[in-house]
Amino acid sequence: MAKVAGITTTKNAKGEIATITINMKKHGAALTPVLKEMGLLEKTQFDKEWEEGISVEEFRSQLLAHIESEWKRSH
Repeated sequence: MAKVAGITTTKNAKGEIATITINMKKHGAALTPVLKEMGLLEKTQFDKEWEEGISVEEFRSQLLAHIESEWKRSH
């Protein structure tokens, strides 16, 4: 089998190809449609929740507003 840059294979004890590792930076554009069709690039629940989360700036402003309101309430 010819060597292709960005693709490596590992063989099992019988000498059969067991795994193939593909560098998606090199071959991603060609493989993405196929992987999507196979359902391998669907977003996980973590990814969906991460997108719905607030940014660091939003968190910081909410935290500071809370601290300020608590400070005013206590004084």
